[in-house]
Amino acid sequence: MAKKKEKSAAKEEVTPVQDGEPEEADTGDDLSPEGYNLTGDFTADLNEIFKRSVVDPIPIRQRGTIASNPDVSDSGPITYITVDKMTSLRPALEVDPDDENKASIKGLFIKGWRVEMPLLTCLSYCVPSTLVTLSLWRCGLKRETLEALLPLLSKAPIKNLVLDDNPDCAAHFHILLTEECSITNLSLRGNGITCENLQLFSSALTHNKSIIKLSFHNNKIGDEGVITLAKSLRLNRTLLTLNLSNNMITAKGTKAISEVLTALTLSHEEIVARRKLVSESKAASSADEPPTTPGGRTKERPGSNSRSGSHTALDKKGKSGTSGKAGKKQDKIDKPSAKDGRKSDMGNKGTKEDKRKGTTDSKSKSKSKGAAGKKYQEEKEQEPETVEFQNPLIAANLSETDGKVVVPGNYALTCGNLNNNCIGNNGVSYLYKALHYQDNVTMRRGVKGLLRLTIKNNQLDLSSKHYVDLMELMTRRDPFYEHPLLEEDNSNATAAT
Repeated sequence: MAKKKEKSAAKEEVTPVQDGEPEEADTGDDLSPEGYNLTGDFTADLNEIFKRSVVDPIPIRQRGTIASNPDVSDSGPITYITVDKMTSLRPALEVDPDDENKASIKGLFIKGWRVEMPLLTCLSYCVPSTLVTLSLWRCGLKRETLEALLPLLSKAPIKNLVLDDNPDCAAHFHILLTEECSITNLSLRGNGITCENLQLFSSALTHNKSIIKLSFHNNKIGDEGVITLAKSLRLNRTLLTLNLSNNMITAKGTKAISEVLTALTLSHEEIVARRKLVSESKAASSADEPPTTPGGRTKERPGSNSRSGSHTALDKKGKSGTSGKAGKKQDKIDKPSAKDGRKSDMGNKGTKEDKRKGTTDSKSKSKSKGAAGKKYQEEKEQEPETVEFQNPLIAANLSETDGKVVVPGNYALTCGNLNNNCIGNNGVSYLYKALHYQDNVTMRRGVKGLLRLTIKNNQLDLSSKHYVDLMELMTRRDPFYEHPLLEEDNSNATAAT
């Protein structure tokens, strides 16, 4: 009896759905951020992602503008607008609209407030393909937030990344230097980076092929950190601009940089890596060539023409089997003569009209091709010119002195900044010798090397011989330098006209 009562109670609890009442649809998947289809409007897409992710929305404003006071009346023109003093300090996303699509953005700037992982996750859902610049200044970043930043960097072709004043992740910036890294300009100012923090970053920078501009301004790298960074410059041939200002660098660190700029003596590990690269290149080249027998002949079967001469004879005679002279006579017979031009024109009526149509069509096609070619040329000119350097380990112009393998140094670095350090006269002498070597050796090969170097506000004598010679040498090597004689000639020419 007890079992029957339990079954009847269970039946009473279940209430069947009536025909007039619709079933509630499970819309959990539709309302997730992953299920949202982007519209191309960054502001609308991000607000919708905030709503679906249950994250407090953050106001979005254009960079360089301040939110106006809603209490201001529209009675007439005014000379000023009063704004709450805390407006500029409240969290906001500053954006730079894209030039072609104003609804999209090309730059995103976050300044002075802590960025948490939910915000980066929401941004990774709706990041546009036009985003090129990302700035996170003093945002309290940590290792977890840097890892959450990787999906965003993989979806957008970000070229300029600014991570200034984020000291909590000073030892974790190497996470960003992945194989899929597209960053060309990386700014790491004011992060308190030390020599210990540069160990992993330097090893990742050695094989990086995207970063061309790197800034370590206002850190604590010191001489040991510069020595660690110089090891990566031995093999890196992508970096063009390096900023090491305000890092407590002395003559010891300057010597390490100068040695990289001249000639490099390969270590045992680098010689082993060189042999491995050379063997791999030889294996790849031999794989493309056909295999050979011990006698020197190729293993491939000879072609059909070499097996029998019938096909070649037919090709010489022609398909009809006639000889060469007979073929020439036949060609002369088939070609219409100049006397028969009228007959041919009478026989083919409408050929002139067809020719006129053909000329107009060809002109229109040539115009369209010209416009397309001009547009392609403009796009080609806008693209930055990239120069690829050979791996120094497999350089062809290596030499051997005293049983040591010597290869060319780093001639890809073109701009250096050593301002506000502790460099003395000895450090200047190291720099002068390195640049004098580049000026005498590399210029003959067409390689320019270091073209700009600034060493202001250091502990050196401005009247010393090495400093004066260094400034004269760098003035000549500056690509924007004009010789005084040329300037006088130009001035005389303009005066004569």
